[in-house]
Amino acid sequence: MTRTWVVPVSAIVIGMVLTGPSSAQEPAGDVAVHDGGAKVSRATWECTPGHEVRKHRITLDSGAVRYTFMVSGCLDPSHGDQHPCNEGTFGMPDPSLANWYWGGFMKVLVNGTNATLYQAEEPRVLETGARGLIQIVWAHPAADVGLRLMMLPAGNHVLAELVWRPRADAAVETVALRLTCYPSFFTTARQRTGERHCRTPRVDMAEGQPLKLVPGEDAWLYYYDRVFDVANGEGDGPCAVLLDPSAVTAGSVSIGGYAVTTAVDLDPEAGRTRLALYDFTGLSNADAGEYMEQHAADDQARLAEMDFRPGPVRGLDVAEFTAEVTGLLAAAAEDGEALKPQVDELLARMAELKPAADEGDWTAEADLAELLLRSPDILWKLKAFAVLNRQ
Repeated sequence: MTRTWVVPVSAIVIGMVLTGPSSAQEPAGDVAVHDGGAKVSRATWECTPGHEVRKHRITLDSGAVRYTFMVSGCLDPSHGDQHPCNEGTFGMPDPSLANWYWGGFMKVLVNGTNATLYQAEEPRVLETGARGLIQIVWAHPAADVGLRLMMLPAGNHVLAELVWRPRADAAVETVALRLTCYPSFFTTARQRTGERHCRTPRVDMAEGQPLKLVPGEDAWLYYYDRVFDVANGEGDGPCAVLLDPSAVTAGSVSIGGYAVTTAVDLDPEAGRTRLALYDFTGLSNADAGEYMEQHAADDQARLAEMDFRPGPVRGLDVAEFTAEVTGLLAAAAEDGEALKPQVDELLARMAELKPAADEGDWTAEADLAELLLRSPDILWKLKAFAVLNRQ
């Protein structure tokens, strides 16, 4: 079942929950998240015919562009604790099937094994409105690997934070990122020949030549094809990625005539890295390249400063929230008695989740955010009863 989330998280910040207008009175948010839910079907090309394959699509819509992400994997028990898919397990079908490859454009290698092959939690919607924010967590044997994807109103790119939390009985020795794109067009598959390039702030390299990245200098990578350029009436448009230089230890780009593969080695002790993903569908090479030249530094500064915690969690003061809710319950008098079990459950669950969330447990943080997003109905009833009993 498709779900579209449009309630602005700013309306759920704790102070506004207790004193501001209800979310129904708020204007629609600037960033929407469309959760298509999980769908299971029989495999054809994805795995062994007859196996069941699960796919979950979720879209961030900034009002200017839509980015759709797809988590895929075969459910057959013959694969053990992995869930493979022939084209990849984490893809980007929109804005273009090419560019960041729709079937699977990202691998996160922990100790040499791709985390996105393993069981993933359902993609979760953490925010809409002032920001669109979703989360995916994969259960790698050595670590929980989490990815948060964010868009801002009218934004043309996706901000991402990738984290890895080692398990108590395991060690994370290496972490690497592998990104695959087909800039603007599927050349070989369409029996066409292009001219792939990867450009950084330091160098512009053509296909067939090795590109070794210089951490700190090659802060962004712009992938384009001189033949398949919108200005020539060919292709979809180019793509790019912006990297967090603080976590990158080494990297390289293999610029093939069909796929372009980027390998980035990360400091395993860092525990996290950030990146921004751009799909310039509809733009010419010149316009997209000019954007990266003029705006990449500002985008990188924004990425570095961004707080990826869900809005309700960022604004939560447990002691203050508890005191206000307890006061409302007392002021509601007999009218509030029926709501007391729900209030007690809310406060107990909040007290349980907050310490784990503070320690960086993304699942607990998401659970806490969802708890707070569900709380306004109870609180508004209490507030109404409190007002009635003051008369």
